Amino acid sequence: MNKYRPNILRWATEFTLILISVFLAVFLESAFQDQKARASARGALGQLLGELQEDLTDFDRTIAKQHSLEQDYLNLKRWLLMKQYPADSVGTALLRVGAENLTLFPRKSSWATMVASGQLQYLNDPELVLELGQLYESVYTRIEYNSAPYDQWLQTIMMDSKAIQWHSLQSRPLTNDPEELERLLSSLEWIRIGWNEWYQELLTGFRSDVADAINSVQKYLEPYDM
Repeated sequence: MNKYRPNILRWATEFTLILISVFLAVFLESAFQDQKARASARGALGQLLGELQEDLTDFDRTIAKQHSLEQDYLNLKRWLLMKQYPADSVGTALLRVGAENLTLFPRKSSWATMVASGQLQYLNDPELVLELGQLYESVYTRIEYNSAPYDQWLQTIMMDSKAIQWHSLQSRPLTNDPEELERLLSSLEWIRIGWNEWYQELLTGFRSDVADAINSVQKYLEPYDM
């Protein structure tokens, strides 16, 4: 039986080497795919960073515009309380309030893609993922939830008001009906206090959340020169 022992040992050795080679190949392939997935996740995070930076610019633009419109609301209130008013100024203010109201709808495409594709797990940073989740699923959702009705309420008031004469906005912007003028005054004041001022405070408060998220993402990507 000794003459068969060398063959058995050789086969066992070859079989062991084959198993080791297979496991090593699987391990290396898994490591390569994992590295590839991590790189892809970082690339997607870089795109998300670009969107956040654009959102921050939109925050500043929207806040500034709402602050500018606040003065139009105050001027309209003053003019509506007067028996005589500058027609062209009233018409211009009504047009700005009705047509230039700027609201914010943050970008979510990169975040939605990362969530759907499971890329967040490859970041290996639970705190960053939690911070981004809070921003996108809570802060951004609340902004969208309030931006849409703000637009809708303002459009309804401006279009349905019988006090505004859109066909002669620069020469004779308002009707002489005192009840309609009083109704318009009350509606615009409600929009100013209930939406314009409050919306400015909402965006100003949430702006820091976006700025903080940008700093966190930049800090995460810094070692990768992205």
